[in-house]
Amino acid sequence: MIRTSRQKTRQQLHGRVLLICTLLASAVLCPQRALAGFDKEQLAGFEVTELKGTVSEALAKEKVIEIVDPEGHTEVYTVGLDLEPLGLEPGDEVSLSVLDGLLVDLEPSDDQDLSFSREDIILPSDMGKLKKGMRVALASGTGRVIKLDRKDGSLSLMGPFGGINNLDVLVTPENDPLEDLNVGDFVDFRLVQPVAVDVRKLSRSLSRPSALRPPLASDLLRSGITLKAELLESFEITHLHAIVTRLLPDQKVLEIEGPEGHNIVVTSAVDLNSLKLSPGTEISMDILDGLVVDLRPATSKALSFERQDVEIAGDFGPVPKGTRVAMATGSAEVVRISRTDRTLSLRGPFGKVHNLDVSKRMPGTVFDELALGDLVEFRFIKPVAIRITPLASR
Repeated sequence: MIRTSRQKTRQQLHGRVLLICTLLASAVLCPQRALAGFDKEQLAGFEVTELKGTVSEALAKEKVIEIVDPEGHTEVYTVGLDLEPLGLEPGDEVSLSVLDGLLVDLEPSDDQDLSFSREDIILPSDMGKLKKGMRVALASGTGRVIKLDRKDGSLSLMGPFGGINNLDVLVTPENDPLEDLNVGDFVDFRLVQPVAVDVRKLSRSLSRPSALRPPLASDLLRSGITLKAELLESFEITHLHAIVTRLLPDQKVLEIEGPEGHNIVVTSAVDLNSLKLSPGTEISMDILDGLVVDLRPATSKALSFERQDVEIAGDFGPVPKGTRVAMATGSAEVVRISRTDRTLSLRGPFGKVHNLDVSKRMPGTVFDELALGDLVEFRFIKPVAIRITPLASR
């Protein structure tokens, strides 16, 4: 996010809060309206994510905080507690427990004009993990699907201001909103935006992420490796659009810029030479997400990362025999945890954040006892592209 000045940012944030407070007045006077069509069963679908961030603005009176998250996104949260005692200032490092954004209504849209309408309400009673008196932001509008994970039940929507909403989706046996959805579709939505239910001020870190880029090339160390079949139950597939930034077709490796602006290095189960890709090519792809297969407390405070490429000896679900797979080992800092989804974000020595699923075969205590800021030694399988389709130039 580019800022011309902190004063302008603060004025913009105050402007958003002024609108919130105007809407809030009617909600307080009319408790029935405060439910805004959401029932307790829907709101019980919330999941909690723990993350670290850096404060850019904090408005204690309005219970609103703006942070830069581990991946560099600027996020604005309503807060379900009193911020005044924390005395937060821009630049302070914090850890947050956030109820993830929850999509409760979704249907195809005939309108391709993106829109977004937000209304803040005060809850008149406890509703699942949301407690009486909390300020909750409700939103509706039209968005474009930019990322989709059917197994995890999650979705990313781009709105009219270029902002991206990463959301859990309320799926029931009678209704699966993701079933017929594709990346690029326009949808009408209704959602509850993320709410910070706990904010903790941290000691300011002296370390700064490195500006180095991770290497694209890696020697092929071994061929004929076999991946355990039971790992398949833990892998998830993400559907997304991306832009090619670097590639090594003969090594079946490419770097992409994802829809959120992050660069990701992936190996490919697809023949890259036949696709005739080049930097700048827009592609649609299915990716087997990265998976943590081993995790333990680190014995050193030094961050490290080592990549080893191998070829698998046999078919592994959607990944065919002979596919190049990148295995990574090293030590990293835990910067985000979602225990319900069993996902983890690790920051390594290049400053890069790896968003990973955690194997269901890993002993529960290892993952359950993790805390933000922990240093861990890891072994994970990096993402693998299992489908790549060049998109027509726009």
